[in-house]
Amino acid sequence: MVSSTRRLLGLILVIAAAVVAVWSAFAPWYGGRKGTNIRFLDLFDHGLTVESAATMTSLLLPMLVSAVLVLAGILVWWRWLWTLAGAVAIATVVLWGARQAQNPSGLHSALVGAGPIMAACAGTVMIFAASIATVREGRTRQEPIGRLSPEWTPAPATRVGDTEAAGEPRAEERTQPQQNNWD
Repeated sequence: MVSSTRRLLGLILVIAAAVVAVWSAFAPWYGGRKGTNIRFLDLFDHGLTVESAATMTSLLLPMLVSAVLVLAGILVWWRWLWTLAGAVAIATVVLWGARQAQNPSGLHSALVGAGPIMAACAGTVMIFAASIATVREGRTRQEPIGRLSPEWTPAPATRVGDTEAAGEPRAEERTQPQQNNWD
């Protein structure tokens, strides 16, 4: 019961986080500039440019990759894909922040919009959802094997109360040669 509730809660959280991650690209990121106007390749260059980007070459691209990883993880139920999706969203925010700080205008907290905050929170929720949806196998209780001595283990047929079954001989009885008592 608990594992199915955890799975359902994780599934709801990861879907909501994927929606928020994609939505964050349409929110303002810095100084009123939306994520769909920031070029994705600027994250890997020497800094962010003021050039506008096409929608599919903007920060929407890594957020869509994150959402696709979530959907693939749901279809095959690999929660490590949810974690990877969260890492993609968080890495996008970290790279954006590093490149924005390299600009001459710098990175000022008063100008940071809701976009990077939404993307970072969505990535964190994806990782959290993957951790709570993981099914932890409970330990099965094993019956202890009652040993009479360290050398002898009863055969399966020799349980308490079974008068017809005979046990196996001790180890030292097997190794001693048989003596004839014909005298």
